Amino acid sequence: MKSGPSRLRKICAPLVGAAALFIALFAAPGTAEAAVGPHSYTVTATLDGRTAKDLNNHAYPNKYPSGSTITVICQDSGPDAYGSTVWDRTSDNLWVTDYYVKTGHSGFTDEVPRCVNGSAPGSGTGRPYTVSATLDGRTERDVNNHAYVDKYPSGSVVWILCQTTGPDAYGSNLWDLTDDNLWVPDFYVKTGYSGPTPQLPRCSGDEVDPPATGPHSFPVTATLDGRSVKDVNNHASVDRYFEGQYVEISCQDSGPAAYGSTIWDLTADGWWLPDFYVKTGYSGFSPALPRCTSGGGSTGGHSYVVTATLDGRTAKSLSNHAYPDKYPSGSTVTITCQAYGEFTYGGSAIWDKTTDGLWVVDYYVKTGTSGFVSGLPKCDNTPPPSGGDPSGWDPGSPAPPSSTHQEKVNAAIAAARAEITNHPLYAWGGGHGAHPGPTRGYCDGINGYDETGACAADKRIGFDCSGLMRWAFYQATGVDIGNVSTYNMYDHRPSIFAYTIHRVSDLQPGDLILSRPDSSGRPAHTVIVSKVSGSTITIIEAPRTIIPLRETTFPTDTFMVAYRLA
Repeated sequence: MKSGPSRLRKICAPLVGAAALFIALFAAPGTAEAAVGPHSYTVTATLDGRTAKDLNNHAYPNKYPSGSTITVICQDSGPDAYGSTVWDRTSDNLWVTDYYVKTGHSGFTDEVPRCVNGSAPGSGTGRPYTVSATLDGRTERDVNNHAYVDKYPSGSVVWILCQTTGPDAYGSNLWDLTDDNLWVPDFYVKTGYSGPTPQLPRCSGDEVDPPATGPHSFPVTATLDGRSVKDVNNHASVDRYFEGQYVEISCQDSGPAAYGSTIWDLTADGWWLPDFYVKTGYSGFSPALPRCTSGGGSTGGHSYVVTATLDGRTAKSLSNHAYPDKYPSGSTVTITCQAYGEFTYGGSAIWDKTTDGLWVVDYYVKTGTSGFVSGLPKCDNTPPPSGGDPSGWDPGSPAPPSSTHQEKVNAAIAAARAEITNHPLYAWGGGHGAHPGPTRGYCDGINGYDETGACAADKRIGFDCSGLMRWAFYQATGVDIGNVSTYNMYDHRPSIFAYTIHRVSDLQPGDLILSRPDSSGRPAHTVIVSKVSGSTITIIEAPRTIIPLRETTFPTDTFMVAYRLA
């Protein structure tokens, strides 16, 4: 019997969970670890040797008697088998269900590598992982460093020695050092974690590089949640800032006591942090930082990152393009106030006014909320437009339907891709509210938990896999497919789709894929195709609790069926 409970994540959720605190994860192990490679274990039941990860496959009946020893060369995910989705590859090149292999773990074991294309990943130093995009080998932690172009092809195995923080790269400040002594951005290394990997040490003697974000950047001394209000019980963005990361602080304010201090710091991307863990150099208010006004925003406004290139508008109207492409995607704008105006995107009717005296649509300003920001003043007393609600979402006024098939495809892909930035953390149950859009997740006794058994989903606002698809296609068509699961879509094709695709070779951008069959033979996952290049299918997905939303290569062996818009 394996130690500990085995939680089965059946739909869009895996067995493993979110990383623990950064300080614990990066501490060097105190005892010697077993080498990563093949290891021998006892089986607790007589097992068939299977040529595929399938309980109906009995290629070698009773191959491994109960109590005998087998050598496991690698492990992989597969269909549910007796409450576990982990499968083990033996030295005979056969599959066995991990549930009856006494590895000492109820999930993947640290000492055996993950399989790559069904086989062991070869040899190297450190721990092997697959990369999800073709990566340059970099001699410095810098996305502009291309010392070894295309060093690691997409889908290949890279051996990682250690991890550390550095300048932001594709939404993460985590970098991995390979056994070639080259750096790669962790975002594209499939470690199974969206943060530090518990099995990897921190690179020794390596200092964190402060990003060039301005004069008010300070390191944080612990891994901190981003909080939408000054409240230690608020966990709106879990593990938002890693220990050692430099964070740009806009202003400071008084608030409820937090770890012995009543000072709170507001970050440039709109989150509150307890000042106790921000190394400003002062135990009280820092003379270098302004005081926040009315609980949020400094006297000169409040700065946020925009997630799309925005026009500067002289009126709250989408038809006004006074200053085209005024604010590039990823740049920072300073907002002085907010107000209602005409509906924009996603049913939002909130508009933000910049220090340039121009209006921008709030939907693409990363304020950390889909409603009005606490502490930012109202620019005027314009009431919400007809059908609006105080949150800024208006389910009665979806984005206008696109007029052509290609426009719908483009809109669906763009909507899904935008959420990689807007709501990056996977939330079990997210997107399944009364109307399309991000919602707070929840744990249901099986799904939404981290590896310690703690509920992670209820601390996040975002999407699970089917919730993301609901939102993307609502943005494209103006039609809500409803609060449906992958099972529902498999049983009944939603009306917005006109065609069913049965072959991977027929896939096109914009197709909705149902994939990853579970033990019942029904799909446990759904994604949207964003690009097709030869036999390589690129998708956008909300994968699982411990992996953020991403654009990645689709594992074609998991394909079941796909639907195409009219």
